[in-house]
Amino acid sequence: MASTSSGALRRGFTSAGLAILTAATLAACSTQETRPAPEPLLIVPAPISFDGHVAGRATDLVFVLVKDANPAIPGIGLLTGERLMVGLPKVFQRNSASPLREDADFNLVLTRGWPQAAVRQKGQYRIVYDAKSNSIGVQALVDVRPVGPNAPGIKVIHLRGNTFLNLDPGDHPVRVSLLGADGREKRAWQGTARIEFDAPSARLAPTNFHLAPGTNSDFQQSGLGKDSPHWLGLLLWGAAGSPMNNVGVAPRDLSRHPRYTGGLLVQDTNGDGRLDISQDKVVGGIIGAAPAGAKGQSATSPVKADGKPLLSGQVLRHEKYPGGGKPNPGLLAVRFHTGDTRGLYRPTFELIGGNGVQFTIPTADGR
Repeated sequence: MASTSSGALRRGFTSAGLAILTAATLAACSTQETRPAPEPLLIVPAPISFDGHVAGRATDLVFVLVKDANPAIPGIGLLTGERLMVGLPKVFQRNSASPLREDADFNLVLTRGWPQAAVRQKGQYRIVYDAKSNSIGVQALVDVRPVGPNAPGIKVIHLRGNTFLNLDPGDHPVRVSLLGADGREKRAWQGTARIEFDAPSARLAPTNFHLAPGTNSDFQQSGLGKDSPHWLGLLLWGAAGSPMNNVGVAPRDLSRHPRYTGGLLVQDTNGDGRLDISQDKVVGGIIGAAPAGAKGQSATSPVKADGKPLLSGQVLRHEKYPGGGKPNPGLLAVRFHTGDTRGLYRPTFELIGGNGVQFTIPTADGR
């Protein structure tokens, strides 16, 4: 009898203890925050500088949250109080010589996915920095919805203003977090920032400085067999980051440069204002991509009144930008003419020893 009572007591104690333990475990789980699985984060050099991705230089990088630059593809929005933060490893050192300006977009700016397409900072968000986690980002002052002037929404974070310094070369992990007003992580992106040991020998980047603010030459719609409404724009840099001037587009030469099916980028070295690959320097080229069977497409330099091509460094920056109304060093304008077939025309511009940039020109029906 005593044995039976003792067994019942042990069983009762075990059941009660298990119930308490289970309740405690469930309570702990209910209060533990689960971090969202990160989405891919693309990190690339900013399109307005030459060496923002080089060790020992000021950080100038863009963090791409939505990779598709097509304005028809939506970006993200922010609700009042939410924060969008870039968590940087310590190899990105806060530069005390560059003050944090929370009420301006000097240190960091949100963009809508193409160059010179900022999401307006004033009245919409402020810049914030957390020294403990080495995180910088924005906090929404109002709902920043991906409509109206903000459309198609936030796609890119541009870190600039000499705010950080790149200490060491290598591949460095970065996490971008969208935090709710309560501080909980609602969404995340994870990627790798590559910092180079040396600056590249040449570099190019897309730009819209030659167009009115808000205008985008990439993904502009064009009719069949017509010049696109806006010139494509590129910023060119050569050795030591100097602007690469006097470059234009010359016809292709497949026997000597078979890679460049859409034309050659040639630098006028004899100063006659014309492009002759037998006398001037080939610095890059264009890799054509067009709908199957398309004919008649071309990329050329605009022509000046004297019949000579408009070369890089001669193109005017639009008057509504700071320093506008004057020739922009290294700025190359390209006139693109679509072919006779509907679809997407995607020329890639490339510098020898440097990088490449692709534009997309859809025909008028968007296909």
